[in-house]
Amino acid sequence: MKKNYILLLLIVAFTANAQTELIINGGFEHWSAGQPDGFTITVPSGGGKVEQGTIEKHSGTSAAVVTAPIGSGTGTLRTTLEDFTITEGHSYTLSYWYKDESNNAKCRHWGVWRTASTAIPDNTLQPSLYNENTAGTWKQITITTTAPATATILKLDFRTIQESSSAGGGILYLDDISLIDNTLAVKKNSILGLNVYPNPVTKGNLFIDSDSNETKSIVIFDLLGKQVLKTAVVSNQAINISDLISGIYILKITEEGKTATRKLVIR
Repeated sequence: MKKNYILLLLIVAFTANAQTELIINGGFEHWSAGQPDGFTITVPSGGGKVEQGTIEKHSGTSAAVVTAPIGSGTGTLRTTLEDFTITEGHSYTLSYWYKDESNNAKCRHWGVWRTASTAIPDNTLQPSLYNENTAGTWKQITITTTAPATATILKLDFRTIQESSSAGGGILYLDDISLIDNTLAVKKNSILGLNVYPNPVTKGNLFIDSDSNETKSIVIFDLLGKQVLKTAVVSNQAINISDLISGIYILKITEEGKTATRKLVIR
């Protein structure tokens, strides 16, 4: 069931055994300037569009209404997520719901594993066929795969085209897109003696310590899921966050393969 956007973040922050969901706005609940938060829409020469819809949706209050391009040789309408930082060898599950009653539109997902500079030859997230019509019902697509060796990035988008050169402009729907890191979900997220202070932060410096003096990887995200700070520290080393504006953030801490998340308040 789709959760309230901010509550979802807080649940991720405080539930150690929860699945590690990597997509924040997969339910298309939050839109800014006509686009879903966390997505980029690329429109080809033949047009097409992605809009917020509140009538046809799988769950929650809205879904993405996707109109295919129209005309001959018009290209692909792409609904692209922000790049994901991933870990080679981890198991990932991509799932989403779609509804397609039109003979003038069809879509499929498309994922590309990458190093920092090049694509990796791996087609596990590149289906050869577009999704079939759903005969008036919502249908779920689910794929579980393993990130290939050397992969550090996953690029993921949803591609919509016309059914044929004379049949375009059809409408289909996307909702409840999810990408789960299954490997992180089963790890024991227990950093012994973890202490984050002060919290709330009022004077620009944050401190994190634990029972171990090992280096800690620190990543801070805003409530849109955007990474705003990344650093590495040892216990009791000051983290300068004076450039961050007041608000609520999600703090991710990794030490010796163990990960914990906390809500961070900056005033």
